[in-house]
Amino acid sequence: MPVYQRLSADLRAALKEGRFGEGESLPTEADLAKKYGVSRPTVRRAFQDLVAEGLVYRTPGKGTFPTAFSRDSHYLGQIGTIEDLTAFAGTEMELMQPVELKADSEAASLLELPSRAVAVVVLRRLYDGVPFGLSRIYLPPDLGTRLVESEALPAYGDATVIGTLERLMSRAVAGAEQVITAEPMPEDVASLIDAEAGEPSLRVQRLYVDDQETPVELAVSYYNPRRYSHHLKMRRRTPSRRKTQDS
Repeated sequence: MPVYQRLSADLRAALKEGRFGEGESLPTEADLAKKYGVSRPTVRRAFQDLVAEGLVYRTPGKGTFPTAFSRDSHYLGQIGTIEDLTAFAGTEMELMQPVELKADSEAASLLELPSRAVAVVVLRRLYDGVPFGLSRIYLPPDLGTRLVESEALPAYGDATVIGTLERLMSRAVAGAEQVITAEPMPEDVASLIDAEAGEPSLRVQRLYVDDQETPVELAVSYYNPRRYSHHLKMRRRTPSRRKTQDS
């Protein structure tokens, strides 16, 4: 592991354990460089990772300080692949409503179904036993029936619906389309994830497809803004090159 990653891991653990209180600055670049025997740019790179993750913020001339997102009850996961989504590592699922058959024109249309009937299951997601999100999962009726008959989805545990479904399907989950919007927290959701009705919330809609581009699951989730953040890190596909001209 590169030195800056070891340093950021140590600082991340210290933040999670609450070693730095609200308003209390982390060690300076100079102090950490001396302690770890590294250069200040290396320390700066470690701090940049923590800033990108929403765990700290930096104020020029004053120092580096923890954010509210560095507390234990805040989930910040690395999600960059379908495997990450099907696992949702480090969290637990609690079944709030078992699979039921309902009529929903919008969900049925997104799932490309011939009728309005969809199978619906409601669950909430927890981190260290603290709820941070609630999801309504819409499925084609035949997959909903398969899920019920298999009894593969536990009432509580580290499972995900899409991960459980994939084990029951003949085709693999190959992709997902995600839409993120900011919306007022619905009243029927707020009380289940310790949020306030009407406050700004993160709404995430994911449509999963199999390797034949057939929709297999629509997940609509709301997240407590004080316990969840969406972190996206992007890189250039190829290193940038400066164009030079001969004089």
